[in-house]
Amino acid sequence: MLTNQLEAFSIPAYIFLFIVLWICVCQLISTAGGWRRLSLDYRAAAPFDGKKLWFKSAGMRYWTNYNNCLIVGANPYGLYLAVLPIFRVGHPPLFISWAEISTEAGSRRFFGDFVKFKFARQPDVPVLLSKKLAARILRMKAAHHLGFGVSPE
Repeated sequence: MLTNQLEAFSIPAYIFLFIVLWICVCQLISTAGGWRRLSLDYRAAAPFDGKKLWFKSAGMRYWTNYNNCLIVGANPYGLYLAVLPIFRVGHPPLFISWAEISTEAGSRRFFGDFVKFKFARQPDVPVLLSKKLAARILRMKAAHHLGFGVSPE
């Protein structure tokens, strides 16, 4: 009888433990990578108005990577970054004005070419995007300026 009571208790306990662990890990990644610092200055104040690209990847500081879990957007006013809702704890959506962004190209031996996005108010928290994704974002920005839609490629 005691065994049945322990088994009944253990399932909710494991679910609770999993949720607590999930929240802690998401918060830790946000802090280590710098998302938390970026959100202090660049938290999105309104829903994003523009085309979004889902399941994209980026790197941040201290070898923090967001692989296939980002939503990236661009419009004439700025860059939008968000994580998928299941990972959103500690990661509020960001919107960064183009005036606040500078870019520089880079290359890593095993990881290929990338573009480093640096932000005026948080210069020590870069976002590294693949060269292909960065080019697509800049095309989206330009296409919106011209009033055209953005091609899928």
